[in-house]
Amino acid sequence: MRKTVEVAVHWTDEHLGGKAVLPDKTPYYVTTDLLKNESGIETNWSLVLEIERNTEDVGSRTGLGKAYFLVESAPFSLLRKGYSLNVYEGGRYVAMVEVV
Repeated sequence: MRKTVEVAVHWTDEHLGGKAVLPDKTPYYVTTDLLKNESGIETNWSLVLEIERNTEDVGSRTGLGKAYFLVESAPFSLLRKGYSLNVYEGGRYVAMVEVV
């Protein structure tokens, strides 16, 4: 059973290399910064974002939804309220994800 958490996604501005069109109501697959798993091995992990809605204001783009790791061996214990991590599409930084 996968652990799903509520998240706020703080999208990178488009002029700074962020996404032009934000994902909405469809799974969006990203990779994380290097994180340690339960065995102490440090690697990147695949994270799935399921964005339920995005808001865009001047200088701020935020998505609300759910997130979960794609594989069982991922460091699920990190996904606790207040934790944040950077996520990437390929090598491009696209957002900071905060567990709420």
